[in-house]
Amino acid sequence: MDIVCPIMTRPSSGFDVVLRREPWELVRCQETGFVFLANPPVYNQLKSEFAWEKTYEAEKKRRQESEPTIHAASQIAKDIKFKINPRRNRIADLAVRAVRGSTSGQVRILDIGCGNGRLMLELCHRYEKRNVPAVPFGIEVSEHLAAESANIVTPLGGAIIKNHAVGGCQSLKGQRDKFDLVMMSCFLEHEAQPLELLRSLHPLLSDHGSIVIKVPNYASWNRLIRGSKWCGYRFPDHVNYFTPNTLRMLATEAGFVHFQQSWLDRNPFNDNMYAVLRK
Repeated sequence: MDIVCPIMTRPSSGFDVVLRREPWELVRCQETGFVFLANPPVYNQLKSEFAWEKTYEAEKKRRQESEPTIHAASQIAKDIKFKINPRRNRIADLAVRAVRGSTSGQVRILDIGCGNGRLMLELCHRYEKRNVPAVPFGIEVSEHLAAESANIVTPLGGAIIKNHAVGGCQSLKGQRDKFDLVMMSCFLEHEAQPLELLRSLHPLLSDHGSIVIKVPNYASWNRLIRGSKWCGYRFPDHVNYFTPNTLRMLATEAGFVHFQQSWLDRNPFNDNMYAVLRK
C-alpha cells in the first residue's frame, strides 16, 4: 500500500509504525514527524457506520469497561471544572477574540464538522451581547447531526451543508459573501485531506477572517505517560495526530502566513491544543 503524508505535496522518504489496532495502522512520517492513520475510512463510512456520535459512545463505553477507575476520576475532574467555571469555553473565547471586523456589518460563521450546532449557537449569543449580528453556516457529514444542527441555524438565517468538509467547501466557492470566522473544533483530527481542506478555505475566507482550530495534542505529557491508552486515540475516526509543530507545518504548507498559538494554547498538561490561522 502506498502511503502519502497528508501534510506534504509529494511522497515522503519513509514511515514508521506507531501503533496497530486491527485493522487500523498508525504511522509516523520520517520527514515531517506527522502521525496519522495509514488506512483511514472513506467518507461514505463517516456518514453512518463511523459517524462521530456512534464512535464517541463506543469509545466511551470501551474505556469505561477497560479502565473504570481512571474513567470515573476523569469524569469527576470534568464535573469539578464545570462547577468552578460553568462558562469556560476556550474555543468560543478564542473565536470571539479572533474576529477583527466585518465589511458587511455582520459576522459570517462557517463551522466545519458542526455536529449538533451548539457551538454556532453559543457564538451567535456571544456576538449578540456585543450588538453584532452573526449568521451561522455549517458543514456536517453525519446525517443525524446535520439534521440536528439545521434545526438550530435555520431560524438564525443560516444553513447546513450535508457533505464532507472538502466537498462542502467546494460547493461554497464562487459565492460573493466571504466568511469572517471558520471554526474547526475537534474536527481536523477527523479529516483525511487536511491540506486540501485548508487550501480550499482560502477563497472562502475574508481578508480579515480567521480560522480557529481545536485538536488533540499529540505532544501532551499525558500521551507520553499513558502510551497506547491515551484518551486522544480514537480508531478509526481520529485519522490525524497533531503536535504544535506539525500543525504549524500544515498551516504553512496550506499558505497561511499567520499562525497564532500561545503557550496556553499548546499547554503540554492539556490533551487538547488550539490555534488561530490568518491569510
